[in-house]
Amino acid sequence: MPSGDSAYEVQKAVKELAVKLETCVFGALSTNTGTSANARVMKGLQAFIATNTALAGQKGAGASGSDATHDGQLNVSDFNDMLNAIYVQGGNPEQVYVSPRVKRQVSAFTVPGATSGSPFTKGIAAADKKLIGAIDFYDSDFGLIQIVLDRWVPESTNTVTATASATNTGGQMFFLSRAINRLAWLRPVHHELVGKRGDSVAGLVVGEVTLEVLNEKANGRIMSVNNMSAVS
Repeated sequence: MPSGDSAYEVQKAVKELAVKLETCVFGALSTNTGTSANARVMKGLQAFIATNTALAGQKGAGASGSDATHDGQLNVSDFNDMLNAIYVQGGNPEQVYVSPRVKRQVSAFTVPGATSGSPFTKGIAAADKKLIGAIDFYDSDFGLIQIVLDRWVPESTNTVTATASATNTGGQMFFLSRAINRLAWLRPVHHELVGKRGDSVAGLVVGEVTLEVLNEKANGRIMSVNNMSAVS
């Protein structure tokens, strides 16, 4: 086993691989079987989830659909409609992965149909001198949903209202069923010594993994979420 600085470098390399792997899972990757000159590429969640997809803000203007004011703005109807769509397809998602900006928008959800834009009830923990303004769990008609903040979920740089389109996929939300999605390890990550170079020992951190989605219909994805919340 490596010791001292060598052990630290191995740990650092493993952590870097873990970050890259998480980025790939949420990234726009299409599968590639590979060639003698190119490595294989796994498919990411954006490519896997094809059945239950929606554009943010499409229900913001009411039954008529989209308009220039609401397109790209996430609202609670988008959230509930996606849960409904996944449930109809046989899925039961427990977690929704969101970027920092989108997490703030979820925490700012308003009561559906409220004319005054009244927010969901949030607590004040007076004894602890805390104002609780975040939503980490959403108790929906389709079960308790955990809102998971993840810095590697794609986030839009757009801070104004924009027309949502299938090609404008900057901001994303992933509705996932844990039992359906998993990492399939072809070769577990491990350290291999290459050889000694004077007083130093060279090595590689090697591994091979792919994303396995047993049923993509059990998941969902909301696209084109910009950074302008539907509420102030």
